[in-house]
Order: sequence, then C-alpha cells, then structure tokens
Amino acid sequence: MNSPDPYPVSVDLIRADNRLEITWEDGSRNAYAGATLRWACPCAECRGEAGLPGRLDRIQDLPADEVRLTSVELVGHYALQLGFGSGHATGIYTFRHLRSLADPSHTSARRWER
Repeated sequence: MNSPDPYPVSVDLIRADNRLEITWEDGSRNAYAGATLRWACPCAECRGEAGLPGRLDRIQDLPADEVRLTSVELVGHYALQLGFGSGHATGIYTFRHLRSLADPSHTSARRWER
C-alpha cells in the first residue's frame, strides 16, 4: 500500500524574506527560499518536454525578479502553484515534490540553492 501524500496545514508566503514556509500535518515545518523553488520549477518550459532540455538546463543564473516569490495558490488537494516576479507561474509543485526539496539528502535540492 502506498503512503499518502503529505498535506500542508499552513502555507505562509513571507515576501520580505522571499521565503515560503509550510507546516505539514505530521507537525514538521519547512522553509523554502524563492531561488530554491524557482530552480526546482517542474513545468515543461523549465524542465523540458518531448526529449528536449528545459530552460533551466541551459542557463546558470536567473535575474532577481525570476526568483522573487509573489504568489502562492492551492491547486486541488495535491499541489501549490507559485508565482514569481518575472510573471512565471506555470509550475505546479506537488506536495510530494515540495517535501522532497526539504529533504537534505535530496541532491538536486542542493544544486538549486544558489
């Protein structure tokens, strides 16, 4: 039997610190920097599609407006959609994906901390 996806009980966007804070139903809390979340964007533009690399695979740096969190919206009962200062807002961050980014053993998460 598969374990259920984690579910947040509180989601706070701290714009002054460019940080998203999530408290999960199991009592754990995670804070995510805007840059971490932007580099982890799961959308097709950023990750690629049809066998082609995405935009984030082809660049090394992002301007400040690209990593500045501006909005967070609930998507169904499984994800958050994040908006950034550049207008980018197509990534759907599942709760499972967000929890994996908070795991210190997640090697890709370390790459995204720039």
